[in-house]
Amino acid sequence: MGAQRSKSSFVVLGALAVLALGAGVALRRVLVRPAHAVDARRAPAPGASTTGGPPGELVLHVPHLPGSIVLDGDTDDPGWTQPPGPARTGPFLMPDGSEARPYSNTRLVWGDGHLYLALYAADEDIETRTTQPDGPLWLDDSYRVTFEAPGVQYVIEVSPTGVVTDAIRRAGGPYDYSWSSGAHVSPERDGTVNNPNDMDEEWVIEMAVPFESLGMKGEPGESIGLSLRRCDTPKRSPRVCRSWGEGEDKGRIVLD
Repeated sequence: MGAQRSKSSFVVLGALAVLALGAGVALRRVLVRPAHAVDARRAPAPGASTTGGPPGELVLHVPHLPGSIVLDGDTDDPGWTQPPGPARTGPFLMPDGSEARPYSNTRLVWGDGHLYLALYAADEDIETRTTQPDGPLWLDDSYRVTFEAPGVQYVIEVSPTGVVTDAIRRAGGPYDYSWSSGAHVSPERDGTVNNPNDMDEEWVIEMAVPFESLGMKGEPGESIGLSLRRCDTPKRSPRVCRSWGEGEDKGRIVLD
């Protein structure tokens, strides 16, 4: 009988150990999340709660700015630095989920009738030759910001020197470049433009987009589709473009 009780106790203890190990693994899976998933959450179905929803869409909850922002290319203003801090896309990713090179990310806050974006681009060779607004920035190093609402698409492209090309597209028709977003931009660069003989480091665009130009009021709870694409031609390498909010996981922002 003593031997039987010892054997039963061993079986019970072993089962408990397996359960504890499984719980520990499950807890670790909950707590350990990819860095890029911190702010990018799955969007809800229309009319559902903003805390969750079906797959196929990434949503950023954009906070109201906690202080002022001066558009000077530096992101050290209170609107960027004070809690709760901006929404962040995290690094743009490759199709396999790895971090794209060159590195790119975007931060967002809103207030004063504008959506503010800080577009960051690491860049060893800053190249841009388009100098006129509404020129072909898609041939240069550039950022493309696309907002999408039912039946309409708003596209704003910006170069490392702050040149803007913007257009509107309705119902899948052609792009209309006579439209103006009214976006205010300020560039900041660490490097020399169009000089492949030295090593550059990065460029940043601070951008303020009026909600009115996007058909929005600028109120908590408002939402609009958003995708971001950054294109670059590295030294002695072919042109590459990486994005957030394109492809299978469509992007969307919600004003908190």
